[in-house]
Amino acid sequence: MPKRKLTGSYLDEKVVLSMIAVAVVSFFVMAYKFKTHKPCGDFTINSYALHYHAGEVVRFETTSKNFSRWRWNFGDDQSNETTVGSVAHAYDVPGEYTVTVTVDGGCTEYRTVLISPAPVVKDPLLTPKILCPQSAEVGKPVVFSDSTVGAGQWEWRFGETATIDATSRSASYVYTSPGLKTVSLIVNNDPRQTAICKIVVNTPAPDPLPKQAPKPSGGGGVIIVPAKPSTSPLNEQLPTTSQPAAPPQIVRAPDISREQFETELKAVANGYKNAESFAKYLCDNLNIQVSLNGSEVTFTELCNKIASLKSSKKIKRLNVQLVKNERSNCIVALVVNLKKRENLLEKVF
Repeated sequence: MPKRKLTGSYLDEKVVLSMIAVAVVSFFVMAYKFKTHKPCGDFTINSYALHYHAGEVVRFETTSKNFSRWRWNFGDDQSNETTVGSVAHAYDVPGEYTVTVTVDGGCTEYRTVLISPAPVVKDPLLTPKILCPQSAEVGKPVVFSDSTVGAGQWEWRFGETATIDATSRSASYVYTSPGLKTVSLIVNNDPRQTAICKIVVNTPAPDPLPKQAPKPSGGGGVIIVPAKPSTSPLNEQLPTTSQPAAPPQIVRAPDISREQFETELKAVANGYKNAESFAKYLCDNLNIQVSLNGSEVTFTELCNKIASLKSSKKIKRLNVQLVKNERSNCIVALVVNLKKRENLLEKVF
């Protein structure tokens, strides 16, 4: 019988070294992830409120520990980020909402709250009268104050945590993160004497670039002085009259109410208006910042989204908060809550 030759198989040396290198790298990656991993564990969301009414402050707390960042979503197109496990929020519309908190971008927990319609205020004297700015900037102090007659105690919460931030009639606060914040004030330690407001916190504007001094052109840095001045003597250059220049006149934008602005935006959905139709109210700046359901867009982008609906009948709800410049009356920012109706379902942009 003929003898068969046995052929052996072998792995190339480079392949073996590559496999060993991949195994070593994988080992170190797994070891690093194991060392830095934070187990979620069991944690819950607790909510506290007096009656759970629309317009009432609800305080949320979580039992999660040893984390550095809590991202809250309140189920009404508004969110907040805190560095502690508590936050305060007020719902504008009654309904059932699912609150979500995500810790350090990983572990997530949920809780459902039912918000009832706000009761009719029987005694308006119980409502504190607070001065609340419409907008602020990250890193810059903003001042809040109360003018309630007979007030002797104050508890301010400025919307970044659920803790008491100040206990004086007037208080200053510096926000650390942008977004729409809920500010609440309790007067005389009486939960019935509670007032809330909402403030838009913007990201800081970039610093202007420093002006560079003009560089000398050629000549090796030699400055040539003319033998005779080429201009008239100083006393001949002075003006003959000393009348002060008139200050520049400030042109104010036409006034428009919140209800009128909402009606104009619905006309965009019907194709009767566009972004340019609002130029006179925005002082020709169609790229002002708009907080649309918690997301930052420009005013032109907002109008494009509304125009895509093709009909105002598809708008389920439209609420607008105007932020104006006091001197020019120009609208400089908007807070828009917009919900779209599609068949029997309600869809959020």
